[in-house]
Amino acid sequence: MTITALPSGSSSSWSPLCPHPGWEGVYGGLLSRCTSCGLHATSAQPEFVYDETYFTEDGTAGYNFESEFARAYDAARFESELRRLEARGLKGSVLDIGCASGAFLVHAQARGWEVAGVEVADFARERTESLLGVPLARSLDGLPAGKCFDVVTLHHVLEHIHEPLPFLRDEVAPRVGRLLVVEVPNFSSLASRVHGPRWRDLRPDQHVFHYTPALLSRLLSLAGFRPVRVTTLWEPLWSLRTALNSLRLPAGSRAPSQTRRPPARGRPRRGLGPG
Repeated sequence: MTITALPSGSSSSWSPLCPHPGWEGVYGGLLSRCTSCGLHATSAQPEFVYDETYFTEDGTAGYNFESEFARAYDAARFESELRRLEARGLKGSVLDIGCASGAFLVHAQARGWEVAGVEVADFARERTESLLGVPLARSLDGLPAGKCFDVVTLHHVLEHIHEPLPFLRDEVAPRVGRLLVVEVPNFSSLASRVHGPRWRDLRPDQHVFHYTPALLSRLLSLAGFRPVRVTTLWEPLWSLRTALNSLRLPAGSRAPSQTRRPPARGRPRRGLGPG
């Protein structure tokens, strides 16, 4: 799920993301759900360490950014995102917050954007600096004072943030010159509803909040932005990967064949997650 938002001046609301007192357990207590607004949060607050293995091991807690799958997936979604931004006349400077190993910035730089990034993980930041030939910041405070960017992006970052409202309002908003793009897993997606607690993008060891389009739009409005577009994508590569994980088959493997029976037919599953 991707949402684009415009700065709309200072926020007039200081309300927390969810001020309601009533919560109930979901998925056997793995998550907690607000009975008033429907916000879902991980019950045990995650304290995850983003070391080198997170970026190089393709397990339940990591994502191998150099795998063939990752390269194909990132190229498809990032090239499409950059084309949409350029079609809006936004080509210029871009800041990617939580840029990981730099896939988005590499594609943006190749298309002529002026790129900048923030990454807290030393391994990923140093690797991306070597790819781009551009120094990156460890935090938003490490950027030049008062520096704004035409586009600021958050690709799968916000769900890791413990206090998303002050983060967006006080740290991100001052850096946005024209447009903010936020990408998070879509908790109301078909893939989430089908796979439940086994949904690959749930990741309760890492994700603090689990957003729906409505709740993300509300959060951005509270932070002083004006949401202008919410999109989700059908992602066949990621949907197949999630299905295989649920069947406990490694991606790229084949299910055991059956004799004297034709293959089952069915409708493809849509994975309305990131993007």
